[in-house]
Amino acid sequence: MPPALDAPELAYRWSGPADPSAPTVVLLHGLGDSGDCWPDAVRRWSADYRVVGVDLLGHGSSPRFTPVQLASPDPMEAMYAAAEATVSQVAAAHGGRVLVVGHSMGGGIAGALAARRPDLVAGVVLEDPAWRDPAERVQPRGIVRERVAECRAFADDPAGQLEKGRADNPTWPDVELAPWVESKAQVDLAFLDLGIANLLEPWDQLVAAIEVPTLVLLAERGGPVTPAVRGRAAELANPQVDIRVVDGAGHCVRRDRTEEFHAIVDPWLAALA
Repeated sequence: MPPALDAPELAYRWSGPADPSAPTVVLLHGLGDSGDCWPDAVRRWSADYRVVGVDLLGHGSSPRFTPVQLASPDPMEAMYAAAEATVSQVAAAHGGRVLVVGHSMGGGIAGALAARRPDLVAGVVLEDPAWRDPAERVQPRGIVRERVAECRAFADDPAGQLEKGRADNPTWPDVELAPWVESKAQVDLAFLDLGIANLLEPWDQLVAAIEVPTLVLLAERGGPVTPAVRGRAAELANPQVDIRVVDGAGHCVRRDRTEEFHAIVDPWLAALA
């Protein structure tokens, strides 16, 4: 399926070898983050890959959602269309299919790319993807209000939130904290107020349709992938999908268990590249 012609141009930045034929890894962030929220991974990967950090629609420096997009049956499809168009642009510029790493909401988008556009994607890593069933995809209003208020607090007091984040997340690489704080002040609050972070198309249909190598790293505690959902994913028995649970990890696996994350992901990417 071709990229949507009206998909907005997304902001992205890249690091790594100047050689356009170098293997390319596209990073798709989670809800409330941005393409800058991967500094530790970029440091590790940019010696061998062109690493492209994308600001998804409504995040970072990318365009905001339009009122028409927000009122559509599934605003997440607008986010997907813009991501697909951007990945297509990056792939064309860098000589072929790309690798994609996505976290949470970005993991859902990356999985959809793997299912819908195997011509663009050579393989994907899904870090605790937003696999929620359609009936449960809209978060309760209380959670949504807290999330919106939290983003406003980050904008009002970034220094205070930075110190709080450092205290609350002692295992995170310190380099991750400042871009994480900054990203919260850049979120489209009208989109955030919808309380959604995954496509309306059922996650299990997308996973069943994946035809490219896919590594799924799941949190042992918390996160959208419940034990029941984990079991259903395994029952799909898609031979392209390798599902692993990272001991002790919360929803942001790469920050909570950084060395464990890279011990699994780095050789997997290298084998594909």
